[in-house]
Amino acid sequence: MILLSLMTPFFLQRFHLFSEAPLKGYFSESPLPGLKYFTWDRWFRSIFQDDISTRVNDNIGAHKSLIRFSNQLDYSLFGITHAKGFMAGKKGYLFEEDYIHEYNGDYFIGKAPIEKKLERLKDVMDSLRAYHVPLLLVFEPGKASFFPEYIPSRFHPWKKTDKNLDWFLKISFGKGIPFLDLNTWFLKIKDTARYPLFPKYGMHWSLYGAAVAVDTLKRYVEAATGTKLPGFRISRMVPCSIPQGTDNDIGDLLNLVCPLPRTYGAYPEIVFGGSPRRSLSVLVIADSYYVSIAEAYGRKLFRYQDYWYYNKKVYPHQNQDPPPYVDKSNLRDKLKKYDVVLLMVSEINLHGGFWNFADEAYLSFHPEVKDPLVYGLENRIRNEREWFTSISGRSLSEGVPLDRMIRENAEYFFYLYYNDFPGKGYWDTVQYITMNIRNNPEWYNKIMRNAREQHMPVDTALKLNAVYTYEQFKKNR
Repeated sequence: MILLSLMTPFFLQRFHLFSEAPLKGYFSESPLPGLKYFTWDRWFRSIFQDDISTRVNDNIGAHKSLIRFSNQLDYSLFGITHAKGFMAGKKGYLFEEDYIHEYNGDYFIGKAPIEKKLERLKDVMDSLRAYHVPLLLVFEPGKASFFPEYIPSRFHPWKKTDKNLDWFLKISFGKGIPFLDLNTWFLKIKDTARYPLFPKYGMHWSLYGAAVAVDTLKRYVEAATGTKLPGFRISRMVPCSIPQGTDNDIGDLLNLVCPLPRTYGAYPEIVFGGSPRRSLSVLVIADSYYVSIAEAYGRKLFRYQDYWYYNKKVYPHQNQDPPPYVDKSNLRDKLKKYDVVLLMVSEINLHGGFWNFADEAYLSFHPEVKDPLVYGLENRIRNEREWFTSISGRSLSEGVPLDRMIRENAEYFFYLYYNDFPGKGYWDTVQYITMNIRNNPEWYNKIMRNAREQHMPVDTALKLNAVYTYEQFKKNR
């Protein structure tokens, strides 16, 4: 019986006695194990053994069912989820962890970067307004802000500090940048909404919440453009205790044997009116919140719709491998051809600073401006998830402000790979020389002594010496 039980996975894999539903989420499946992969070189470097072990494990009989069974045990007994980046909160509410870090202020990128992004965005707004193209900024809601009462206690949600959303709203208001704050709006109607605005097992707004958001967004666009959009209404709400579509997008990723407990919800049936006709062309730069809007509403409200997914990939092909990427050449002319531009960002993505859209659009209107390479690297860190989460983790553990940690890592990367960067400008070279001075104790101490004698800030003295060194180098070439 023991031998038979040990042989069962082999028989299941060999004879395909039953079919298994595919696992949800991203998985890289290994090919079947085979001796064709064997070479003496791979054997002595242990590559063959490791690879064959992985292949056997990934192709064992009932592999997907065993994963679901293991996931179910951990979730039911200990509340542990095996979907990377997702977790169970209180009373069974599921969260994406990044929402909580944004809400707590763990991902606060600092006031200065936010101010620069918004200054540039306002410049782009003013530039596009000259061509009668309104650029509308929309802050989407976040699940952690909406349900802080269900955040796990180990994150200490009551101790939240400065967070990106608060500063984006405050600085936008101070600079006179018009915006639509759906996050605050959702919180205001949280207790009076007839149906849940955020689902228990989903990471985005509920399908009902999306309808509420679009109703408000439609009026905002109409007021900004002076153009009426086609009307729509909810003809009826269909009650359903089993989450549908994106209302269960985290629940699907858990890959459990048993379905999650039923939950209260309802789904809208939308009816669009016959008039007025669709007349506006729109460019939407947004995150995945807009996915539930693009087809169900966007195609019916606008004459023409382009959706730049995270300002990077072309919707609806963003999940292809490889996905088509947005062509940013002649960006200024591309932006001018639309009747309205929507820039929509949820709380979870604010640390990315609009995914570089404000910088790219600003530079397209001001080609004479050239950003330092270090600034570009800071943007890259904020928008590459693994790099950003690694640095934010170090920031928390070492007690160093996140904005300083990002800047220091960008400077280190710049210094390390300086010779590999194309298109270096004058000030890039000056900054590189400045870093060389800092790494030369004798040179650096001499400049510090001179700065003290002349009552000059050390940073100013460093820059002056770097400029002088560079000018002398160019003169003697």
